[in-house]
Amino acid sequence: METIIKKSLFPLFACCSLFVSAQKQLVTGIVSDNNQPLPGATVKINGSSKIVITDVYGKFSVNDLKPGHYDLQFSYIGYEPKSLTIDIISDQSLDVGIISMFQKQKNIDEVIVTGSLKNSEARALNLQKNAINITNVIASDGIGKLPDRNAAETVQRVQGVSIERDQGEGRFVSLRGLPPFWASTTINGNRLPTAEEETTSRATAFDFFPTELISYVHVNKSFTPDIESDGIGGGVNFITKTPPMKTELKITLGSGYNAKADKGVYNFGLLYGGRTKDKKFGYLINVAHFNRNWSTDNFEARRSGDQGVFRMELRDYNGVRKTTGVNAALEYVLSPKSTIYLKGMYGTLSDDETHYKHRIRFDKFSSGNNTARVELQNIHNLLITELKSVSLGGVHQLNKSKIDWDVSYYDNQFKYGNIPDKQNNSYYVIKYTQSGVGINPDYISDHGNGPRAYWKADGGKLDYKDPNSLFGFYSDPNFKMDATQMKFTDLEFYKVNILERDKIVAAFNHEINASDKLTLKYGFKYRDKERIATFSDIFYNWKSGSAPLLSDSGQYITTQPNGGQYLSEMNTHIGNSFGPVLSTSGMDQFWFQNQGNLTINKNDSEALEYNKALGRNFDVYEKHADAYGMGTYKLSDKITILGGVRVSNTHTKVKGFNVIDNVLTPVENTKEYLAVLPMLHIKYALNDKTNLRFAATRTFSRPNFGDLTPGGTYSEADNEFKGGNPNLNPTYSINLDAMGEYYFSNIGILSGGVFYKSITDPIFQDSFVSNYNGNNGVQFTAPNNGSRAWLGGLELGFNRRFDFLPGFLQYFGTQLNATLMTSEMEKPSGRKVALPYQAKQLYNAQLFFEKKGFNARVAYNYKGKYAVEYAEEDINDSYYGKYSSLDFGTSYQFTKYVTVYADVNNILNNPLIYHFGKSEDRPEQVEYYGVRFNLGVKLNF
Repeated sequence: METIIKKSLFPLFACCSLFVSAQKQLVTGIVSDNNQPLPGATVKINGSSKIVITDVYGKFSVNDLKPGHYDLQFSYIGYEPKSLTIDIISDQSLDVGIISMFQKQKNIDEVIVTGSLKNSEARALNLQKNAINITNVIASDGIGKLPDRNAAETVQRVQGVSIERDQGEGRFVSLRGLPPFWASTTINGNRLPTAEEETTSRATAFDFFPTELISYVHVNKSFTPDIESDGIGGGVNFITKTPPMKTELKITLGSGYNAKADKGVYNFGLLYGGRTKDKKFGYLINVAHFNRNWSTDNFEARRSGDQGVFRMELRDYNGVRKTTGVNAALEYVLSPKSTIYLKGMYGTLSDDETHYKHRIRFDKFSSGNNTARVELQNIHNLLITELKSVSLGGVHQLNKSKIDWDVSYYDNQFKYGNIPDKQNNSYYVIKYTQSGVGINPDYISDHGNGPRAYWKADGGKLDYKDPNSLFGFYSDPNFKMDATQMKFTDLEFYKVNILERDKIVAAFNHEINASDKLTLKYGFKYRDKERIATFSDIFYNWKSGSAPLLSDSGQYITTQPNGGQYLSEMNTHIGNSFGPVLSTSGMDQFWFQNQGNLTINKNDSEALEYNKALGRNFDVYEKHADAYGMGTYKLSDKITILGGVRVSNTHTKVKGFNVIDNVLTPVENTKEYLAVLPMLHIKYALNDKTNLRFAATRTFSRPNFGDLTPGGTYSEADNEFKGGNPNLNPTYSINLDAMGEYYFSNIGILSGGVFYKSITDPIFQDSFVSNYNGNNGVQFTAPNNGSRAWLGGLELGFNRRFDFLPGFLQYFGTQLNATLMTSEMEKPSGRKVALPYQAKQLYNAQLFFEKKGFNARVAYNYKGKYAVEYAEEDINDSYYGKYSSLDFGTSYQFTKYVTVYADVNNILNNPLIYHFGKSEDRPEQVEYYGVRFNLGVKLNF
């Protein structure tokens, strides 16, 4: 045992000894613009081949300098060059402190007011220019120029990046048209645990993470071995803010208006940080709170394997969404060569949602009297996502090397609030039914599947482009739901609780400057993860006697909020058919007063005690152990080569349930695999402004959590069965990237590149129609590994200020980018399709104006359609439709302390659409969010 302990501790003792003995001839410092560090600055030692780049905090270190006289040259895109003369004395390290640089200006009148507007792009482009890999960078004050309220929305402006939305706000991030779970989304280099209401993937929902906490965003299109490489599409790393170099206080107050909700929006931000007089201790507290009323109008057409619609759902959402983010950071400088830090982060999103759903049951059509059933669902829920994290780490400069380490804990939970009470916190639904509602028989056909309504594309009357035909199915155009005819049907408690913890994430990196031309680096990372998911869906029916009517609820009946304006964007008046509904307090009172009269419907309920909901109740225990080694070699002043390999071992244990001989039986599955990921990067600097880059890498993506469940779940409401596959293999990709970049002298870039991915074992949702427990036309979906797939694409980008133009035009500028893609995957059946989630086109266009403290920019974003799930025929494939948005942001800086801003989101108010088949003629879901406005003031002291 003593021998084992000595061997285990030897590397630690060796590092400590190296740290103690290597105390010679090291030059350190920080490059800054006022109070902002300048990352990516080039520091060159004249008369030497040594060139170093400042890190994300503006810090640099020049190692292994002999005693003597040196001239240091500092350069930065958009800034005046800087020189510094130093003298190195034998056996003494030198800290040169803060090196201040200043922007290039056309005239002295614009130095103060323009500087803060330009430096965000300068910092981002310098980081991008000096990186060895293919990456895009966004800086914090660049983020604030557009009305992007969370981390996901921040990156939608980058070429090759798109987002998925929930209730009009960005949630999931996709890279190069690939699924969100094929992208590595991290904060400070660590993947966050995922916890989300319905999604069981590894994609992190970033709608809880406010942009005010972000310092930089790195969008990595190609990985280097020192980055976690479980992202086939690439990775997005959000870097939180750290203590500033001098005392800083920023306060943001804002208020706005959501046109569809017809209610207010409020936001508050606070940043306070600084350092002690000796600059050794740094501190930061960063708080952001965003409170907004929202409203969404939606209709969904349900099908069961044919083209016919058996149920039309008219969904009217209203809610209050609150996001709170807190970022705290402490930093202590032990010496100019050694710093330790402690970081804590808290983020929560709570969504108090009221939802009224009218379901027209075409499948309950009676040809004898031309009537059908209409169901009203009164829904109230409080959705809560809560993240907590803490990290302890350090950075230590040695004479010829650098060590950094980090130990972190992450905890992410999704749950419902106490609705209707603490014992039954759930997505809470009370359903009423009104029978005998007249339906125009011209809308109904029966092709062997029972009565259905059909889209115009299938010979029916439902026409998405004609609201009168789309919603003209009532035989009485003045029909209105009647509370005295609406009979209680059932009450539902839909419960989800997901807790995912990374109990420890430990990382160690050691970078060694072997010579002026060669840098070596190696490191390790370990993660111990657990994910506990519980689910049930319980239905209650009236126990005996006649069930109550909606009208029996008396004082708790109310008018449906904004019901008359439902889908006003489509110029329809179907909202006039909405009758009275239960208020949220009325929903609670119904349970309190009637629970004794209710009994559980075990046939419809989904819970483990009824041998159901197997696919949603499962636990995952996972351990990741990574190691890497890499070397960066300067073949010449122009050519730099990086090569290395990362190995990642994954051990996964999944615990769930299956029904064996009608008995609920615990099952367990274990799988272990080793991913070997070689990587090569070549950077050729034609000159100081032009880079050519090439990357050949291998990356992988672990199967989604929900795909690994050993059980399956049947949903009666949607007539769907979803199952898992615990024996799935991870998906691998060989990635080839080539990129050319030209950087303009006064901040800007022209770039173009191509990429190709050869993918093996892609995981997709296989879909087919069959029968289940006596139910016909059940849609089955289950994950499977395909054989191979490929993706290819082209990226183009242009960012330029027009300061070369005369007069007023010199204050304009533009940012344009486009990504064009194509892909192919073969299903086990032999059908060849594009990769799921792969859009063929992504476009971004911005036009901005900046002059003397005034900033205005308008941004357009477009994403092409893509398939979410594939069946065996295109007509039954499910597509996420094309989507475009237009946003506007403006601000005016009155003084260096006060800035007023105004934002407008979703100006076009285009709908989010899911549809069956490639055409929108058979929509599955159509959703409108409305225009949002915000006005506020920012105080900076």
